[in-house]
This record gives sequence, C-alpha cells and structure tokens, in this order.
Amino acid sequence: MSAYRVLIAEFKHESNTFIKEATSFKDYKKRHLIYGDEIIPFFSGTKTEIGGFIDAAQKEGISLIPSIAADATPGGRVDREVFDHVRDTIVRAIKENEPIDGILLTLHGAMVLEDSPDGEGELLESIRQLTGYDLPIMITLDLHANITEKMRFNVNGMFPYDHYPHVDMYERGVEAATNLFQMLRGELKPLIKIKKLPVLNPCMESGKPPHKLFLDMALRWEENPQVISVSIVSGFPYADIPEATMTVIAQTNNQAELALQISEEIGQAIIERRTDFVKSTVPLEQGIKDAMEAPEGPVIIADISDNTGAGMPGDGTHVLRKMMEMNVKDAALALITDNETVEKAIEAGIGAAIKVSLGGKVIPEDLGSPIEATGIVRTITDGKFINKGPMGNGIKNDIGPTAVIDFDGIEVIVSSSRIQPYDPEVFRRMGIEPLDKKIIVVKSIAHYRAAYTPLAKKIIEVDAPGPCPQNLKLLKLENIRRPVFPLDEI
Repeated sequence: MSAYRVLIAEFKHESNTFIKEATSFKDYKKRHLIYGDEIIPFFSGTKTEIGGFIDAAQKEGISLIPSIAADATPGGRVDREVFDHVRDTIVRAIKENEPIDGILLTLHGAMVLEDSPDGEGELLESIRQLTGYDLPIMITLDLHANITEKMRFNVNGMFPYDHYPHVDMYERGVEAATNLFQMLRGELKPLIKIKKLPVLNPCMESGKPPHKLFLDMALRWEENPQVISVSIVSGFPYADIPEATMTVIAQTNNQAELALQISEEIGQAIIERRTDFVKSTVPLEQGIKDAMEAPEGPVIIADISDNTGAGMPGDGTHVLRKMMEMNVKDAALALITDNETVEKAIEAGIGAAIKVSLGGKVIPEDLGSPIEATGIVRTITDGKFINKGPMGNGIKNDIGPTAVIDFDGIEVIVSSSRIQPYDPEVFRRMGIEPLDKKIIVVKSIAHYRAAYTPLAKKIIEVDAPGPCPQNLKLLKLENIRRPVFPLDEI
C-alpha cells in the first residue's frame, strides 16, 4: 500500500479588536508568509507545531504536502484580502494534489476578520465544502483560542496548547499528527465535546493556580486509554466576540458519555472557582521602586499593558517615562517599536548623541505620548536573531533594523517592527547581557516567564495604563455573550 498523503498548512492570528489598524499582507510578511517547498526546510528542527508534523510524518512514513504557512504578530482584525488569499491557496492545494488522505492545520483560534468574528470557523467551513466530511482534519490551536461551534463542527480533532507560556507547541503538533495517522489506519474514531464557560480569563499562567488545578484534572483524565485529550482553553478576551470565554474540550475514542462527563466535571469546577481568575498587578511607581530596592538583579519588570503578544503596538511609553523620572540606572528595556527613531539612530551612527521623540505614535491617548529626550546610540543591528529559549526554540526572527539607545543608564532597544520579547536573545543580539543588568523590562504578559524565570532574582508585573488590562472590568466589551464573569455575577 502506498504511503498516506497529508496536506499541511498554517494560518495564525490573534486578533485584538480594540486595535483600529487592520492586519495586512505587510504584517504577515514581517513574521512569515511562505509557500510550498519552502515550508519543510523552514520548520524542520524547530519546536513548533509544523516541526512536530514533520517529525511525526517522517517517523511513520507519511508523505506531507505543504501548502502555505502564514503567521503575523497579534494586532487588529485581519484584512479580508489576506484571509481570502490564504484560504484560496489552501483550497487550491487540496484540488491540485487530489487524492489526499487527510489535512493537518496549525491555527491560533482567535482570528477575527474585518467582516467576520470567526476566521478559523470560516476557513474550516470553506475546506469542508470542498472535501466533504469523510476526510480527516486535525488542527492545533493556541491556549488562547476562542472556540466556536463552527470550528468544532468542521474538524475531527482539536489540540490546543496545554501550557502558557506556550512551551508545548511541538508536542501538540506531534499529537495532532499522530492521532490523524491513527484515524487513517482505522485505529481511532475521535469524538469531541466542548463546554463553553461564562468566565473570562485575563491570560493567566498555566503552571500556577488557578489554572494548574484544572490542567492537572485534565491530565489525570488523559490517563484513561479511551481519552484522546482534554484541554482547558483560556480564550482571548481582547477579541470582542460572543465566544471569547473559557472552554473545556474533551476528546475520546467514540465515547460520547465519557467526553460529556469530563467536560461537565471540569467546567463546573472552574465555574465554582471563577473568582480565582481575577488578576492583580503592582502599581507602576511601586513596582519600579521595588525593583530599584531589590538587593540584586536581574529584576524583571513586565509591562503587560503594551504586550505586542496581545496586539498592542509596542510603542507605549508609560513605563520608560516613569523610570526616567525615578532616575533608574543599570536597566534595559525591550522594546519600543519606532521606525523613525531607528532611522535617526542609523543616520547618526554608533556613539552619537541624538535627540529623539520616542514611541507614543500609535495610540498616545492610551499608551502614553512620545518621550522627548537625548540618548547615546550604543548598538545598531539588522534585527535578526534565533530563539534559544524553551518557547519557539529555533524560530528565526527578523524585526528589521534595530538600535539600542542609552538614556542615562537605561538602554532601550528600538525596533523597526513589533515583536513580543519573550526570548532573551532579543537582548543578546543587541549586545546586552540580561544577567548583567539590575533591571530588565519586557513588554509581555506571561510568555517571557518561560525563558526569563531562570535568570531572574525577582519578577514584578506592573499596572500601567493601556487597552490591554488584566482587570477585565476595564475592557469595553460590547459583543461578549452575557452574563459573564467578572463583568456580571453568575
């Protein structure tokens, strides 16, 4: 018998509907937008979902047909033009390579289009209209997916990350692929039950309470040989759509009552402990003071309000301005996205003193106005580096021309394009060793913890103003299904 032929594709985006500017082709090209034969070499050896697909297929002698891999930094709603292009590329690849035996897709799960709240559901529905329902389709998802009925209805298996920070992308890729191959051989008949919960989650870590309690419950259920997987999906509340709440996904080998029992048991336990899903942070000035007074460094300050990983522009100035006012020394900050300032630094050259109007250009009314200051250009690079930490290990990053500007003891990485600085290589590539600094500032909610926790003597999450609050009562949610906690008592 000839080897099974499986089509693979990636289409990811985490859409923050509070950001006005749409996510375009330009944004996808900045992270990656690659086609066909480029895909396997790009992802081989990486700890990503497609890296997992590749290794699992090689192990079992499966032929992979790569279609498209499209990923952009979180931001505003996705352009309809981009969506149509990626969808049409996948659909065309299915037609051109018939017959295929199955499809593996790596998606995010929180994609909102300019004219549709359910990007993934629409994509999967389009594929099903072509393939029918007999062709097995397995998908990987982010832990912050907003699970919709259209997504569930059009797949045979859903494999969200278990962990946040997302250190298990590769494992979920292997899991999705392995289950697809078992299904092709007739060894498995997946059945999915989902339970939507009236609870919003402000992006809390999976390895700590309260999330860990429910993840442990899920993992215990997975010890049952009839259980394929159990997932606690946090949802993404910064996408203002009806389905942006927590979800329990239970997948069994054709055991409907078991799947229902699991989803109900864990779902009810979460609802009963819903008040644990309320996040508190440290006032900005107090957080900086605590970092300055710490006996040794590095102390990590997390600027969660301007987290590009949740779609923010990465040019917020509240934290840097307060650090300057408090005369902080021996500090480094990653990063402020400001192409104009980078160009000015390159023109002036290393060692030059330059007067800048830094950051605060996208939504100054929320994230702070530009900082007018003079600094010394310390480093200029091409902005290319490879992740070496546990999340996305091996992934190549390109944030464009980048400069380090020293503002009287605070070294600020200024980039041409946005990135969430969750891997310390972003500092090291720019000539800054994080271990040598007293204070390190990262614009990130939690992903940074995977790689920075082993380096840090202390971690402080500060509460700066901005449209990405951990206190979800401050979000102006208009489309979420009500009642929902903590906006309502339930």
